[in-house]
Amino acid sequence: MHNINDICKDGGSLPLSTKGNLRVVFLGVGSAFTKRNRQSNFLIIQGDYHVLVDCGTLGPLALDDVGLSVSKVQCYLPTHSHADHIGGFEEVALVNRYISSSSKKPKMIVPKEYQDLLWNKSLAGGIEFCETKEGQPLQLKDFFDILCPKKMELLGRQLWSYQYGPMELILMRTLHIPDSAIRMDDAQWCCGILINRKVWISGDTMFDKNYSTQFSQLSEVMFHDCQMFQGGVHASYRELMTLPDKIRSKIYLYHYNDNWDDPKTWIEDSDDFTGDPIKDGFLGWAAQQVAYDFK
Repeated sequence: MHNINDICKDGGSLPLSTKGNLRVVFLGVGSAFTKRNRQSNFLIIQGDYHVLVDCGTLGPLALDDVGLSVSKVQCYLPTHSHADHIGGFEEVALVNRYISSSSKKPKMIVPKEYQDLLWNKSLAGGIEFCETKEGQPLQLKDFFDILCPKKMELLGRQLWSYQYGPMELILMRTLHIPDSAIRMDDAQWCCGILINRKVWISGDTMFDKNYSTQFSQLSEVMFHDCQMFQGGVHASYRELMTLPDKIRSKIYLYHYNDNWDDPKTWIEDSDDFTGDPIKDGFLGWAAQQVAYDFK
């Protein structure tokens, strides 16, 4: 069971705690180049624990939308190295090291297999020489307390799991880039997340029927990224329509393009669906800046 509730009533900020229930708040639901929404970064909150999954180029603005800032969020989890998912991490690192009054570093949940790629190919260029430490440039661990998930196996897949307070966060690799990748070994690091074995968020992925089918076995509710056109490195609406009715009935669509609400611009004459996800058997479009609350 889940409910969708308003947040930030009367201009207040989003609380980073709950009364024990699991809460998911999408700060944005748009694609990488969205202009009408924020990018698809989201908060997971349960009890006194919270994690911000991704902080893209619009991430700090999206936090401000709900009365928060990069100095308020104290745990982050990056899924992959595209700018709409990590473009705000330089601000996170610099504000917390040099501006915030807190003496504590924010935490980052990141598998060992992804740490070097994240730091050396993306974040180091802007911040490693802000100062030197014992004559050496700074490292990721100088800006964040690193929390390393452990490897595990589930549904025949190699996964990574981290228990953060009451939240079990299970990470799974996805086929996102390049579009020629047919095996995980051919793809750059990208992951989706299973929360408490009840809420599944696909992460960025090409259409992979086995992926969504497998995790539908465990999930009460699923959030799947979706683009309006066919081809490229995201699942398309048209491809997701090929999923069985039982699976679609669990899915909210997110990470969508700015023309999501104008189906005539992306539905073809040969298509046998409406472009209204509820009429087409999904739970609907995921909404930003509301709370998805789970018992």
